[in-house]
Amino acid sequence: MRRVVVDSGLILAWFTGAAGPARVLRAEYERGDVTLVAPRMLVPEILEAVARATDWRAKRLTALADELDRLGLELRDPPSSELAGQLARGIGAGDAAYAALASSLGIPLETQDEELLKSASTVARRA
Repeated sequence: MRRVVVDSGLILAWFTGAAGPARVLRAEYERGDVTLVAPRMLVPEILEAVARATDWRAKRLTALADELDRLGLELRDPPSSELAGQLARGIGAGDAAYAALASSLGIPLETQDEELLKSASTVARRA
């Protein structure tokens, strides 16, 4: 089974009905063909993005939070030393957490974020 780090944009696309790579990855995940790993900040990052972009009230955001928890993603923080290395390369803190986690685990970071693909080119690949 393959194992990859995913960013919040890719997971958020699962809930917006997006086609393409996000849908393919979700199908792979649901079949058990891939393990998805992300920094613990993924959930608050998604909730914040939705809260800012919509008029959802607490009840609806709580339901989304529950659904994210039910996904059973492997959430873990990268080692501080790896995070420091990514920050030293000029990557912003949020993106650095994804890149550092992928680097520390020796697995790719899958994303559709063009900026992240460029800034973390040693570990990032297009989903």
